[in-house]
Amino acid sequence: MRKFISFTVVLICIIIMSGCAKRYYTLNPTSIAYSASNNMEDISLSYRYDVLNEKGNYKISKKEKKNNIKLVAVKITNNTDKVISIGNNAAFYSGNSIIYPMDAMSIKNKLKQSVPSHLLYLLLTPLTFTFNDSGAIPVGLIVGPAISGGNMLMAGNANKRFYEELLRYDIMSIDIRAGETVYGLVGFQSFSYDPLTIKLLK
Repeated sequence: MRKFISFTVVLICIIIMSGCAKRYYTLNPTSIAYSASNNMEDISLSYRYDVLNEKGNYKISKKEKKNNIKLVAVKITNNTDKVISIGNNAAFYSGNSIIYPMDAMSIKNKLKQSVPSHLLYLLLTPLTFTFNDSGAIPVGLIVGPAISGGNMLMAGNANKRFYEELLRYDIMSIDIRAGETVYGLVGFQSFSYDPLTIKLLK
């Protein structure tokens, strides 16, 4: 019975540890229900904070809070009769101050899941299991590399998918034609939950 309990404890620990890396759930700004909006005469902006957490990306969301970053889903409509480009002739504002979005690579590097840290599971390699005095079975030779490799693959794939979506919905310096609506993901460093606006630069 004691051996069975020990095996059960080890098995539970393995299951818990094997879930450390998390898959990435796409944010898809086009399908988000926007909770805030700021309709200026020239540009209409709808936006939503905490999209990472709401979509189930809890691991990345924790890093978002830890690094004081806000990843915001946005919907922008150009109400002018000319082409606008955020970063060129238009900018994000908080109150009367311009705020500058982070580039996709910086966001990814700040929020990505760690891949090398899962090498620590190789410490399970010496693990052995004895059953009915049949001798020590080196289960760690399989368990350690399997958990380590599986988590590294999952974390790497999640980081790749996250970065691909950041690039897909990068709205900086793209041309928004007259009457056009675009959707994007924008990251701000050291920025609170204050209301956002987009204004034309003078």
